[in-house]
Amino acid sequence: MKPEAFLGELKNALDAMDTPSGDGINTYVVSKAIRKKGMTVALSGIGGDELFAGYPIFSHYLQLQNRKWLWKLPAGLRKFAASAMKGSRKDRMLQLLQVPSVSIENVYPIFRQILSPRQLNELTSLGSGGRFHTALQKELFQKRENLARLPLLSQVSAAEWLGYTQHTLLKDTDQMSMAVSLEVREPFFDQDLIEFVLSVPDDLKKPKYPKSLLVESLKPLLPDEIVFRKKQGFVFPWDLWLRNELRSFCELHIKKISQRPFIRGPQLMEYWKDFQKGNENIRWPEIWLFVVLDYWMEKNGIQ
Repeated sequence: MKPEAFLGELKNALDAMDTPSGDGINTYVVSKAIRKKGMTVALSGIGGDELFAGYPIFSHYLQLQNRKWLWKLPAGLRKFAASAMKGSRKDRMLQLLQVPSVSIENVYPIFRQILSPRQLNELTSLGSGGRFHTALQKELFQKRENLARLPLLSQVSAAEWLGYTQHTLLKDTDQMSMAVSLEVREPFFDQDLIEFVLSVPDDLKKPKYPKSLLVESLKPLLPDEIVFRKKQGFVFPWDLWLRNELRSFCELHIKKISQRPFIRGPQLMEYWKDFQKGNENIRWPEIWLFVVLDYWMEKNGIQ
């Protein structure tokens, strides 16, 4: 796919958003291409990574569990250990080292955040200084006893369904596919399958390679040349586009949202300039969220 084919659909995809999201545009492009071929129903592999421990977040959670002794150290010493890091990685480690334990309800919301509380406080007036007690954190805390009974990898799966999957992946898939009249079905969310895989011990599920439990359950239907070929993720060069093809579009909306009362305009504009200069500590999603939010607010006449 050439960049023009994707970028030409960008505004159509943004217009299809019921609620602002930093994701989902790729789903719109693929759904529209499928619908143009005359198909009205499609199957999606969404949910496979969440169920079969395909994301790096699963390994990160196991690594934290193997280092639980760190949380027995004094808080000041833990904070010093994270001070050598830079950018969003430093923010994340500082937060992780300040939680009382590495239980799933404490660490999962930190794993999945794009803007840290520090960044929100610097760029907006919405923050209050400390950790953000979101609805997700409260929900995970209320379910902590049930989550603790699950194997460690299954704890992450359950947190993913309550968090990123429900509030981003499924929402975006639904609104983007239905915008072009395509019905998407997700067989990996079959209830019986989920209940079974959640009970599988970690030593059987821990991947030797991505989603190995799923792949090995299908032998010999999947030939090795398919299973072990180089992974080709459906990833777009957003970082490059925001500095080139999408630069004027993004700058327009960064300037507009900088005028809104809940945004610290000078700080956001400086953040945008640093990103354009190639600051590796600023990730493109941290910029794109503000662009999408302004576009959505402007489209819906929200002051």
